[in-house]
Amino acid sequence: MDSISARGALELETDARGVERVKLRESGWNTWNWRGYACNYISAGEDNDGPIVTLVHGFGAHSYHWRYTIPALARAGYRVYALCMLGYGWSPKVEEEYCMEFWGQQVVDFTKEVAGASETDKTIIVGNSIGALAALFAASTQPQACKGLCLVNSAAQRAVGDAKEIDGKSADSFADKLRETFSRAVATAIFYSTKFRIRQILNQVYEFDVDDDLVRSIDLAAQDPGAIKTFYQLSLAGSRTKVKAGDLLADYDGDLMLLWGEKDPWMTPTKAARIREIKPNAVYAPVLGGHCPHDDAPTESNAALLRWAETLRA
Repeated sequence: MDSISARGALELETDARGVERVKLRESGWNTWNWRGYACNYISAGEDNDGPIVTLVHGFGAHSYHWRYTIPALARAGYRVYALCMLGYGWSPKVEEEYCMEFWGQQVVDFTKEVAGASETDKTIIVGNSIGALAALFAASTQPQACKGLCLVNSAAQRAVGDAKEIDGKSADSFADKLRETFSRAVATAIFYSTKFRIRQILNQVYEFDVDDDLVRSIDLAAQDPGAIKTFYQLSLAGSRTKVKAGDLLADYDGDLMLLWGEKDPWMTPTKAARIREIKPNAVYAPVLGGHCPHDDAPTESNAALLRWAETLRA
């Protein structure tokens, strides 16, 4: 396939269904320095004259998870940027105090420093699963630079991480150290269990079969030497999060779309219905797909996203 104008190497291919997507590049794509870390991202269509679109992945995923969305939006004239949040994908695996505020601030900084979003050139922010929470944080706290927000099977706040946090300030006591050791051991066991069941887990939340490249892309991140310690920190993200997703949603006053895979066993359509109770003017776009419809049902998801995005171009 021909390439779309992009920073760095961006090769395209067609899948078995004939749908265009970004080709997996095991070494990653572009890097952006954030707080001293070289975070990875994919971009396309930077020379287009359409609005900026920022794509935010979910738990355990990465920028490549938007492999179908990136070329579809770029070919429609949008400037597209997909971030690998710190701790995920091709971005560094480091022990930080991850939480929704942490990732949300990274999205805010990414939209400004890389995508170039501003009050006069705003970005549409699209987030899947816990990435939807980070996208919501960014859109709610920096509304002057946000053109619209799309939540894709948005996670519930507790889905960010369910482990109880160990207070580092009191970790000098034997009991606290013992609890932390146990928590790390549990996280390590879960990590290895998940690592060897990537395809099985994905197939549980996808409506259609998962392909080898997606499995490979997630396994690559798990091979990083710092992945286990990072996973432990990721597991504490929910307990560290202080801001409430419901409050952010209530505060958000911009255009809102809910792109929803109706076959999602985790975030069922009832979750979207609850959001619509708070935001009755939200555009609801259900598609036949699972928890990640943008990758599971890309043709239908891209069409729905583009229809809504076109209403924001004026």
